[in-house]
Amino acid sequence: MSYLDCRHTTFRRVLASCHDLPEEAWRRLDNDPELVVRRAAARRPNTPPEVLEGLVRTHGDVSHVRPLLVDHPNFPRDALRTFVDESSPNVRYLALQDPELPLPYLQQLTAAPQPFLRRGVARHPNITDELLEHLLGDPDPEVADDAAANSALRTTRMYRILIAAGL
Repeated sequence: MSYLDCRHTTFRRVLASCHDLPEEAWRRLDNDPELVVRRAAARRPNTPPEVLEGLVRTHGDVSHVRPLLVDHPNFPRDALRTFVDESSPNVRYLALQDPELPLPYLQQLTAAPQPFLRRGVARHPNITDELLEHLLGDPDPEVADDAAANSALRTTRMYRILIAAGL
């Protein structure tokens, strides 16, 4: 517990990886000035939903650290749809973690200037034929590739793509 006041971030981050701390320690770690400490504390099994949502809404998630915070059992999954309107594209991307994201939200993300958002829509399981068709013509080739690889793409459309490519 003496590491709660340590000036070295690493010690506080390691402390946050413990699972048997008192509530006061968790409260302090959840409000630590360093983001890496707050992220480490959020990975505990009983993290309150509001802590997880606030952290993700403010700072996004770290895609190379699994499991994602949005995959935490306590994360309020119904909050994912509200991320569509966030200013940060990285936070908006997390709305795509909702497999049932409604069409208007998918359309909104399809219009985003960031290719990684359009790629996420192109891979989404709830995509429509019309959105897939639109993304197949995206100027970014990776977006078009992801749209072509989506299992929702109809077989007839796949054959037309292959024929057009001379394959």
